[in-house]
Amino acid sequence: MRKSPAYLVLILLMPFLPFAAIAQADSSFVDNAVSNALQQYRTAVGVHAHLYNGPEYHVPVKTYVEGHQFYLDKIYQNGTVKYDGAWFEDVPMLYDLVQDELLIVNHGSGQPQRLVKNRVEAFKLHGHTFVKLQPDTTTSSVIRPGFYDLLYSGEVQVLMKREKTLFERASTDGLEGEYRDASKFYLVKDGVYHPVSNKRSVMRVLQDQKKPLKKYASANRLRFGKEREYAIVKTAEHYDSLKR
Repeated sequence: MRKSPAYLVLILLMPFLPFAAIAQADSSFVDNAVSNALQQYRTAVGVHAHLYNGPEYHVPVKTYVEGHQFYLDKIYQNGTVKYDGAWFEDVPMLYDLVQDELLIVNHGSGQPQRLVKNRVEAFKLHGHTFVKLQPDTTTSSVIRPGFYDLLYSGEVQVLMKREKTLFERASTDGLEGEYRDASKFYLVKDGVYHPVSNKRSVMRVLQDQKKPLKKYASANRLRFGKEREYAIVKTAEHYDSLKR
């Protein structure tokens, strides 16, 4: 028999109800208990209730695959999200770097749920700010729609498209696989997006200060290979200091 939402909420929130009251069986008490349970449920969900309108998230579990598809951690971490123009704080979230999807836990089912992507404007997770970009005709050949990590914002901006790719292969022991980083970096200068991947490409974009930037990079031992994120951000920061 299909249970009513009120009945399910009552069962879900039974621990919140006084034990002595639960023992009563008259209909007026049940009605009041359901009403109280619903109110406590709404209070527990609180201002986050507006978020729970997205589709369910499901990815088949592949036990032979090493790693995971999420940003930094596969355990939900509290973050902040701008959704339908409003900021919501302390929201447990995961960011899927393969599908470029932001996930929360549905309070009703307890299952992972996608936030409706076109309603998400930005979010903050693990101390990083992600913004959603929607390229126009002038930028569509350089960047794709999606969430970008805003690593630095000044006279120039540093953006990182964090991505992972799943690689699978057959072996003598069966299937094997792992998630590999496929992230890309962009410098935004004078409103133009430039993909950058190494020291040379960064200096090409910032060529009006190339000589002092190269000197700075050498003096500070910036490594554009092993520590690319740090090196690009520090170079952008120094570029702005030179322009002041």
